Amino acid sequence: MINSSRSERGWRGRRRIAVLVSIAGVLGIAFLGSAGSASAAVGNCKATLTPKGGIHSKNAKLSFSCDAPIRTYSIGATGGIKNYGPTNAPFLTCEGTGNGFGCGVKDRAAPGTQAPGTTGWNTTTPGAATSATANPTTCHGFKRVEGNSGAGIPNKNAVVTGPCAQELPAGTKVAQSIKLGASPCGPNPVQLFLFVGGEPNVTSFLAPGSGGGGGESTTVGEYLSAPLPVDMKAYKNCVTSNEAGAKKSAASKSGVPPTSYPVTCAGAVFPLKGVIGADVEVAFRCSQNIRAFAIYSNKPMDLPGDEPVVTGPGGGGLNESAIHQCDGLVPGAGYGCGTVDRQTVTGSSTTNGVFNPGLPNGNTITAGNLVTQKSGFESTPCRRKGEPRPKAWVVVMGEPTIGSTVGEFSSAPQSLNLTGFGKCGGKKK
Repeated sequence: MINSSRSERGWRGRRRIAVLVSIAGVLGIAFLGSAGSASAAVGNCKATLTPKGGIHSKNAKLSFSCDAPIRTYSIGATGGIKNYGPTNAPFLTCEGTGNGFGCGVKDRAAPGTQAPGTTGWNTTTPGAATSATANPTTCHGFKRVEGNSGAGIPNKNAVVTGPCAQELPAGTKVAQSIKLGASPCGPNPVQLFLFVGGEPNVTSFLAPGSGGGGGESTTVGEYLSAPLPVDMKAYKNCVTSNEAGAKKSAASKSGVPPTSYPVTCAGAVFPLKGVIGADVEVAFRCSQNIRAFAIYSNKPMDLPGDEPVVTGPGGGGLNESAIHQCDGLVPGAGYGCGTVDRQTVTGSSTTNGVFNPGLPNGNTITAGNLVTQKSGFESTPCRRKGEPRPKAWVVVMGEPTIGSTVGEFSSAPQSLNLTGFGKCGGKKK
């Protein structure tokens, strides 16, 4: 859904067109041209939170299922999550504290292999370039199966290894107990969101070359979904006369400290070009490599982020820019971002004395590098009397080394400093 009440001029209008193209790619709509547009996304999910012990209890049961395979999931809230139980999802473990938690698998390549520091293609040397025609070592891997530029045949990829063992098949019902740290009652109840991560097939459509060929070409992406609202209708008639008590409880949180993917991120959301309004810039960096990420807020957002710019000395540096695509339904709580190619690694080179680091970590944002992108809220995210303080969070997904294997986890939400908007004056704008 596109909010037509906002101006379509300038970068916002161009970005809206890009979002529509991306959503069309998710829905499998073909595009004409030398290569069709492609987008990585991980299916549709339905999630529900039901109280345990009455609607005023903070003990609850989370349940959800998705119509596509998933590898990770996270729960993010607009208030605290006090605690949570183990997930019933096979292979997955959960960790993290604060406004939610993240879950993932400890061997993403099984029954294949993936050397730590690599993407699981032909090389076992971290940072070494991959070969497009080599057989991948990982499960659910792709390679080039056709292509000859001299003969006028375009390069075409296909998935050539079998499915991964440590993933949740489509339709799997996941259940987990949760203890809320903030009240689901009252005028400003806590809201929960589900984020799911996966490795979807990404198919583009190639026009035949002068020598023939063409057709469907498929790579494997890596993507973290936009925030999916958890259905909390069971709390519809819930009321409370003790909001102060709820706030006090929200400050007390516990959980499982992250050990498999102990990532920490810090950053901010601030007015774009210093102009207070709905258009914003998001900036953050993380302590570990990330493959995908999502942004969410307790204020409605109506514009997913554009392709991020990445700067810093790590990995590919500036080369890591514009390799992630972001989308989400608008207006909504936020957006998710991912890449259409999780395998390719390019080596460094020097041309005319100028060093190019390539992409030694593949389509990854390397630890310590700064991510910046433009995005937008439905209205200025200023402080409004009687409403919760505007806040924003980032959830990230990565492939941490766990012993001798490579896992795949999405994190607990990491708080971003939403700053520079002040108090609201007058009507929304």
